[in-house]
Amino acid sequence: MQPLFRTPVEIPAPPRQIGVGDKSVFLGSCFAEHVGACFTDARFRSLVNPLGVQYNPLSVVRLLTTPQSDARRHFISHGDFWHTWLGDSSLSRPTLDECRQATDAALATLHGALAEADHLFLTLGTSRYYIYSPTSETVANCHRLPSQNFVETDLCVDEIIHSLESALFSLRRRNPRVQVVFTVSPFRYQKYGFHESQLSKSRLLLAVDELQRRHADWVAYFPAYEIVMDELRDYRFYADDMLHPSESAVRYIWQRLCEIWMAPDAQAYLRRWEPLRRALLHRPLHPESPACRQFQADTCRQLAQLKADYPALNFEL
Repeated sequence: MQPLFRTPVEIPAPPRQIGVGDKSVFLGSCFAEHVGACFTDARFRSLVNPLGVQYNPLSVVRLLTTPQSDARRHFISHGDFWHTWLGDSSLSRPTLDECRQATDAALATLHGALAEADHLFLTLGTSRYYIYSPTSETVANCHRLPSQNFVETDLCVDEIIHSLESALFSLRRRNPRVQVVFTVSPFRYQKYGFHESQLSKSRLLLAVDELQRRHADWVAYFPAYEIVMDELRDYRFYADDMLHPSESAVRYIWQRLCEIWMAPDAQAYLRRWEPLRRALLHRPLHPESPACRQFQADTCRQLAQLKADYPALNFEL
């Protein structure tokens, strides 16, 4: 009998699989960006963290329920830039007007995508959040302000459930067909201490499990956290900081997701796209050779055929 050198994590089937033409939105921690990038690289219709990385449930909830920023509360001047408490430094600008315009444009993009989304992936990183003391504003990013400006606290399980459930009910009223998919980031918060980090993950897991139980027909959980912790239980699958999952770990999680969560039409598309993706990335040593020109012509022909077969997808990214 062939020995097993890992314990595969069982992945439950979702309420609804992902079709090749479906639209997906990704919000949450940096892990949402990694998995969202896999969708984008595959040319699926997807939007990934338009306001930047969001770590805690309250910041995610606020994006789901805030269609437009409030200049009196959502912005702060620090250093040479204005920053928004709604997002990360990708939205920071030299003036308040520029920062607000960038923030409102990102919010408009997000809410437009949410209104049409088939799937909303929410990756929760931590139950800990920060409040800016002078205005009692919950912040998505501290923007390198001194720590004494903030109050640091943890959400309990019931608070996570209540805040997320209320926001998701509001979203479902606007878009009844959206399926919500939770993941918990496998990133470990060393600055909290590993025990505190694990307690934080446990609160998130308990809250997500309860939401999935309550709304099993439209709320799902994908076990990315368990795949890294239990199936890929080795530092080979971590980045150089030994805290973030490595690129190979993310690609493996993507493969596991595709096995169960992709509908047959999406799987058939990916079988055609993946070798073509590799061909498009190929950099020849002798581009003028007849063999290389033939390879490029074949690649262009295959790409043109794929564009014709899947007109809803954007292959110009």
